[in-house]
Amino acid sequence: MRDEAENLPACFASLNGIVDEIHVLDTGSVDGSAELAADLGATVERWTWTGDFAAARNAAQAGWTAEWVLAIDADERLVVDQNALRALLSRTDADVLQVEIDNAHDEVAYTHQANRFYRPEITVWSGRVHEQPVGRGRPATVVSAPRTVVTLNHLGYSDATVRVAKSMRNADMAQAALDVLAAQGEAADPRAIARTLLDLGRSLVGAGRHQAAVDTFETLRGLFPATPEWLEATDFLARTVLAAGFDAACLILSEQLREAGARASYCDWLAAQALAQLGEADRAWRLLEGVSEVIDTAGRRYDPAALRELMKLVGQLRAARPALRG
Repeated sequence: MRDEAENLPACFASLNGIVDEIHVLDTGSVDGSAELAADLGATVERWTWTGDFAAARNAAQAGWTAEWVLAIDADERLVVDQNALRALLSRTDADVLQVEIDNAHDEVAYTHQANRFYRPEITVWSGRVHEQPVGRGRPATVVSAPRTVVTLNHLGYSDATVRVAKSMRNADMAQAALDVLAAQGEAADPRAIARTLLDLGRSLVGAGRHQAAVDTFETLRGLFPATPEWLEATDFLARTVLAAGFDAACLILSEQLREAGARASYCDWLAAQALAQLGEADRAWRLLEGVSEVIDTAGRRYDPAALRELMKLVGQLRAARPALRG
C-alpha cells in the first residue's frame, strides 16, 4: 500500500466482522496512510518498495499463522455472505480460492476472476506485475467461489488519470522484468518471457502508448505462436488497432482469433465494431444478433451496457442509411 488514505476507511469497513486480523504493508506512503491504517486497527509494517508486486505480497504475509489469507488492495471493497464464505473455506481442500472482481473503468466496466484467498503455508506469490499465488513445490489447487458467496469491487481504474499513472508504473516494472529475462539468454523461461511481454503490452495500452503496445504484441505473436499468450496478445492488438481506426486490420485479427479457438460471439463483437466503422451496418447487425454477452480471451466479462450501446449505434446507422442515400 502507498498513499491510500482516501480509500482505506471504505476498504476496512467492507472487512469489518469478516476477517480476524488486518495486516498492512506500507511501501512508502507520505499521506498518513500508515498511521490511519493503525488507527483503524490494522497491524502495519513499513517496507521499501522494490518494483515487484509479488515480493511485496510475500513480505506482507511473512510470519503469518492464519489458515486462510485474503489479499485485498485499498481500492477494493469486499462483498460477502459471511456464513457462506466460512462454510466454503472450511470444507474445501483447495489451496486457493478464485473470486470474481467487478472493475469500474473509465472506458468499459468488466468482471474478471482472480486468486485472492489462499493458504499461506502452501502458496507463495510469483510475478513482478500481475502477481499470482502459486504452490510451494507443486501446483496449487484452485476452486472458484460463487458470486453469491463473495466478490470484490475494484475502483482503481474508474479515473482515467489514475489508470494511466498505474499503467505507466506497471509498464516500467514489466520492462525491468523483461530486461532481467533478456540477461539470462537461453536460460530464460520462454513462458515467463511470453507472460512478461503480454504484461508489458497491456500496460502500454493502459498508459496510452499505443504504438509501443502494438510493437510489443507483434513481437510476442512472432516469438510465441499457438500459445495462450499469443491469443491474448492478438485480442489486445485487435482492440488497439480498432480504437486507432484500422478497421480492416481488426477484421483480419478477429478471424485469426476465431481460427485459434476464441469465442465466436467475442469475435463477432470485435468484427461488428470494425464493420460499423467501415459503414457496413447490415453486416455488423447480423453479427451482433448472435451475441448475448461479451467475454474476451482472458475471461473478462464486459458490462452488458457496452453491447447494448453498440447495438443501438448500429441500429441507428441502419435506420439513417436511406436518408443518407437521399
